[in-house]
Amino acid sequence: MVQEIVVAGELSCSQVAEKFDLSQPTISHHLKLLTDAEILAIRTEGKHHFLSVNRALVANLASWLVARLLPARGAKRQMAGARRPRTEFASE
Repeated sequence: MVQEIVVAGELSCSQVAEKFDLSQPTISHHLKLLTDAEILAIRTEGKHHFLSVNRALVANLASWLVARLLPARGAKRQMAGARRPRTEFASE
C-alpha cells in the first residue's frame, strides 16, 4: 500500500482499495495501522480522505536501518581479524 501511494504521490482511500483484491474492512484496517504509525498522513477534503506517505519519517527510518544493519567497511575488517569468543565452558 505504501509503495502504491508513494508512486501516485497521494491517493484517496477508495483509490487505494481499487488497487488491491482485498475487502474494504481489510483495507481500512491496514490504512489505520499505517496512519497510527505515522507512516501515512491523511488530508481531508469534504467527505474524502487523501493519503500520502510521511517521506521524512520513512527516510529517517531507512537511514536508521542502514546504519544499524549494514556495518561500516572499517568495522567489518576489524571484526574479521578479531578472535572468536570462547563457546566452551571452563571446567573448575
